Amino acid sequence: MAVIALLVGLGVVLHRLEALLPLPTPWVKLGLANIMTLVALVFLGFRAALKVTLLRILLGSVLGGTFLSPTFFLSLAGGLASVGLMGLLYRESRRTFSLVGVSVASAYAHTTAIFVCVYFLFIQQKAFFNLLPVFLTFSLITGILTGLLANRLTHHLRGQQLSFN
Repeated sequence: MAVIALLVGLGVVLHRLEALLPLPTPWVKLGLANIMTLVALVFLGFRAALKVTLLRILLGSVLGGTFLSPTFFLSLAGGLASVGLMGLLYRESRRTFSLVGVSVASAYAHTTAIFVCVYFLFIQQKAFFNLLPVFLTFSLITGILTGLLANRLTHHLRGQQLSFN
């Protein structure tokens, strides 16, 4: 449980630091906090990754002042879609998908889930989905970056022969 708390704490710190970075367009985030979810998935399994995701979203929203706001619920929907696909791909296709591939797929799931929620809750115009390819392009880039960083971190942690139990 202490390892999960550490990963959640690091994820929240990355989430809050990321909020300070200037980004090319509104609503685009790098998703650096997902590095901790990927680390949890690799070393502790899906349940731990789900806990890290849920607790990170909860604490990040409380610290960011968005708890129970539309932003919170969109983040929750994206996070659940992301970690769900992440767990499925990692469990079923570990030999087929690298950690970078899992990261990209989960970034796509996150973006798509948010778009679907925004469509049904707020916009309800089919033209809204014309923006989806632009945001999926950003998801590809950020998913690769996050996956590469998570891959590097997991290799480093394996080399340290740490116990995650």
